Amino acid sequence: MAMIKRLVGRFRTWRGLISLLGSLIVSVVLLAIARNVGDSVWLTSHLPPAHGSDGILWQVQTTFLSVGFAGLAIAAQLFAEAPLAIGASRGRVLKYIGADKFVGIGLVGNVVIGIETIWLSSGLGVLGIVIVWFAPTVVLLVGSTVKLVKLFGHPALLDEVVRTSLVESLSSRLEEVSRRYSVATKHLDGLVTSGWSHLNLRSSTITLRVPVPRGDVIIKAIRSNAVRQALDTLAPKVTENRSTEAENSGTYVPPQITLDVEPGDRTRLDETAFRVITPEPLDGPEQRRIIRLLQSSIEFESSGVITPDEETDREIANLKDAVGANIRSGAFATAERAVELLGHVVRGVWIIQRHGFDSSRRASFTRRDWLLRIIGEVEQDAVLSPRAAGMFVDQAMTRALEAPRVGTSEYIDECLRSFTRIWLDVLQQGGTEFDQLIGRIVVCVQNLAVLTAPDQREHLSSRATWAMVELVKLALDAHKPKAAILAAEALGGLFHYSDRDGTQRAHVRAGQLVLAGWLDYLSDKGDARAPADAELRALVTPHGTWAEILTAGNLAERGETPFSRWDWWEMKFSGSAHAQSLELSQYIDRAQVAALALSHGSLPPANDQQTASEYQRLLRLLDERTTNLNTMELRLKERFLDEIEKWQTAENARLTTEPLSGRRVDALRTSLGEAFDADQRLADRVPHASTVPKETDTLRPILGMNLRIPRHYLVDKIFNQTYADPAELGSVIARGFIDGEEHRIVDLLRSLQDELFEPSAQSICKQIDALGAKAEHYVLLTPYGGLMDLDGWYSTEFSQARNRVAHIETSVLAEEAILFDPRTTLVSCRRPEEKEGLTPVGNTSIALGVFEDVQDGDEPQVRVETGEYFVVWPGDVPRVYRFGVESDESRRH
Repeated sequence: MAMIKRLVGRFRTWRGLISLLGSLIVSVVLLAIARNVGDSVWLTSHLPPAHGSDGILWQVQTTFLSVGFAGLAIAAQLFAEAPLAIGASRGRVLKYIGADKFVGIGLVGNVVIGIETIWLSSGLGVLGIVIVWFAPTVVLLVGSTVKLVKLFGHPALLDEVVRTSLVESLSSRLEEVSRRYSVATKHLDGLVTSGWSHLNLRSSTITLRVPVPRGDVIIKAIRSNAVRQALDTLAPKVTENRSTEAENSGTYVPPQITLDVEPGDRTRLDETAFRVITPEPLDGPEQRRIIRLLQSSIEFESSGVITPDEETDREIANLKDAVGANIRSGAFATAERAVELLGHVVRGVWIIQRHGFDSSRRASFTRRDWLLRIIGEVEQDAVLSPRAAGMFVDQAMTRALEAPRVGTSEYIDECLRSFTRIWLDVLQQGGTEFDQLIGRIVVCVQNLAVLTAPDQREHLSSRATWAMVELVKLALDAHKPKAAILAAEALGGLFHYSDRDGTQRAHVRAGQLVLAGWLDYLSDKGDARAPADAELRALVTPHGTWAEILTAGNLAERGETPFSRWDWWEMKFSGSAHAQSLELSQYIDRAQVAALALSHGSLPPANDQQTASEYQRLLRLLDERTTNLNTMELRLKERFLDEIEKWQTAENARLTTEPLSGRRVDALRTSLGEAFDADQRLADRVPHASTVPKETDTLRPILGMNLRIPRHYLVDKIFNQTYADPAELGSVIARGFIDGEEHRIVDLLRSLQDELFEPSAQSICKQIDALGAKAEHYVLLTPYGGLMDLDGWYSTEFSQARNRVAHIETSVLAEEAILFDPRTTLVSCRRPEEKEGLTPVGNTSIALGVFEDVQDGDEPQVRVETGEYFVVWPGDVPRVYRFGVESDESRRH
């Protein structure tokens, strides 16, 4: 199938030449037949050819060919000028005037007429060559001449032909690149990964770098067989005597080959082609074998071949050079035509890019960067003269007006960025002769914002507004406060009378807030760009109602504004990466508070959590003020407090009626059970009995908790922006019960033994050693962190002794340790408390219940009650050793 497709493609390429050769052969055969058959009676009677007429016809046809070739030579004189200094443009013009058909049919016809004149002359042959070859040659010559004259007389038509040729050629090249890339990589799926892929390997890996074998050549394809053979070489090997244990202690990680080059790339000497990632290093012979296999998998194009991208780069470079050369020579009309053509090409290719022809991981990013760079590079010549700058501004205006039709906001931003580039270059490098152009740029951006069609306002109008904000900022960067004031005045005047719904005016106020925060930032940092004149500060202070200022603040969120990246303004770019603290957003918030204090109107009600949170944030900014608040600020603060209180009251009311979530109650139960399983529980070491002896004191058998917790813990919805995880409660409750159990056990152990040993690690070691083999049944209770005997506590001897017993740390003990045998010293009875509303928690001895009987409190609450029946009494043969110093509390006991 692939071979058939290649044959069809080659036939289409050579179809015209094959047709001409076939026509030549058929014509010669027919002339030979006509000469052998002879002329008909009707032809000799009515249209007898004159003697030597075929020779005259041959001379006339040759003359017509000479005239046609002379016309083509005249047309070629245009090819040295922009924009026809591009290969694709030349071919398109020749195709437009039909030069290929004229030359092909004319030359073949001349050969046929010559053959008829010299060897196969006949009356019927003369009639045939006149109809079949001479007349079409004259028609094609006249048609080509008319079209050529039309192009000479209509430069706009010529530009349109050239633009169409460039866009079509670039489109065909993109499709060809995509097709080649797909064919070259379709067999590599599953064998290699992209060099940009993120590797998440669980163990340490070793990387073997495989360089390209040749430099400055184009990669045609990657042979999958060689890559598969390299992977097979890296596979784990089987052995005859398999061990019962794994050879390596870590988890096996399969080897991986990543591809750092792509079909269609031009290689550089010593560039990395593959990276082989293995869990263990390869030996020398294996490394050489892998490198040889992978290098052999790369198939290169023949020398001298250039890629479609390189061919396009050369054509665009010629066009850019023509722009600069014509500007410097004073041929502004030609330069303007070239710039306009360049804009059309970028627009056409950008539209083509949206279809995603190229599946290459890198080419799309490279080509996008190339497109963004083309216009910016030629616009650097704007500072050569005011006329050149004006030409670039006019072309930028044309592109910006057509940008919404492309359908991507990114393209609109790039069209608007032409104004900011020219603006900054003129302010930094231009002289007084550019003063008029500064106002012209402001007017252009102003018109793009205000005079945009209604269906394009969402894309262009708001972005043009933020482009005006950028003009103000860039003027400050260039230390041109007058230009900043000019742009700020234009910004403040946008949409005063044309914005009925207030949406576009909101972007104006948002931009003013950002600029006001930027001025405060520059002033606070002592930056030289901070203007000394207070006029600019007054111009960028937004005015309106409280609701309008709040809306503007929402629009000015970091990363949310169209076109402008004000969150980059404070960043300092350098060759090395370093962390920076970004503070501009805080200054914008303060500017919003200052603008609110100067505004009027009513505060929008806090009907959602976002609004309430915004009011709380602005309220904190007011509280952080070091100076006393004025009357307006105090009034604003009161309104914030009122709205926040109303919101919290309404939220609490909704929270009160929100039903408890069974899922979250189950999560509380689950976390409680998991907490008991995770902790080392002393009560688990005590033997368990199902009944309690009659002589045992059961005056206080219940360990319980009665907690009032916020209702947030046990509802699914979030209120007042408060998220509470019920799993956190489970660990807290479990810790409380464990402490309660330990208190009862320790109190009983103390009552069983009055004798105290020295509270030291040496004394404990001595007692454990005395126990011998019985020590494994004993439990050692110590305070958290150990006793005061630090040197002995962390000694190797004591560590070994602790390992012989069950060691439990408890908060019940302070400067005391207890060693006891739980088998004969204690007995306990544990079970969930039996009470209405309480249910057992899994396999634990805890019962839990949730009750909605809490009436008072500042916020909605629920009551969580837990209980455990826990009784502990002495065993038959208590064996207890206490290490400590007698205290007042022990004396009382």
